[in-house]
Amino acid sequence: MTGAWRSGGLAVGVSAALLTAGPPDRLTAQDTSAIDRGVRVGIIYRPGVRPGMVLLPVHAPALDSVRAIMTRDLDYSDRFELITLPGGDSIRVTAAAPGARPPAAGGTGRGTGGGGAAAATTLNYPLYQALGADFAVAVLPASGDSTIVTVHDVAAGGVRRELRVHLPALKDPAFRLAVHQLADRVLEAALGAGGTAATRVLFVMEGKVYAIDQDGADQKLVSSSDHQAMSPAWARDGRRFAYMEFWEGHGRLFVQEVASGKRAPVATTGQALD
Repeated sequence: MTGAWRSGGLAVGVSAALLTAGPPDRLTAQDTSAIDRGVRVGIIYRPGVRPGMVLLPVHAPALDSVRAIMTRDLDYSDRFELITLPGGDSIRVTAAAPGARPPAAGGTGRGTGGGGAAAATTLNYPLYQALGADFAVAVLPASGDSTIVTVHDVAAGGVRRELRVHLPALKDPAFRLAVHQLADRVLEAALGAGGTAATRVLFVMEGKVYAIDQDGADQKLVSSSDHQAMSPAWARDGRRFAYMEFWEGHGRLFVQEVASGKRAPVATTGQALD
């Protein structure tokens, strides 16, 4: 059996860990998480059924991993037709002065001000429309070790939303979750409904409980015993999970903390499995 927990989620559950507080370090390398592709069951859509989205090239190597994870999350959401740019950066125009183009009508833009490397950017919107894009996403570095993600409404010819975030360092255990949450915010900005990228799934393999990101990365052994484990399930806060253990014909329910690995048995009647 499996369990899933999504950050801030009402749909499937919530994520397994919370973002850590404190000042993040500058991202310095690419994400090298190994992902087991497994078998993917896809749906074939008619052209035009899903809105087209393009993730613009990044000019900062430190953000390559952010863009790669977000691209995978948005692809796996199955909500967009991702568009590959012919010629890479060649079809993108240079940045305009802040305020050169207002937010799209009816959008929920949240301008951050303050300039930085990620000041308001204009695009060749007619060209992106010709390529089939409804949305374009730019990931750019900003001052103060922050990152700005801009969601462009290509059809309306303006900025739908601008998100300024401070991401943990690449090697920080909270890095991947933070990027998954950012991808969910991009999906919400585009379609008005949150995504499920920030989901951790519990599953049993060879009698042990493992947790894994919804994109197939960051698989970790989380059960702390050699006994046969079954039926893992997340607590609502995402900081604990419960599972059954069986040995010598007996079973017992345990609750375990994710961060510390400490676990405690749950009292039962002793007459039968509760």
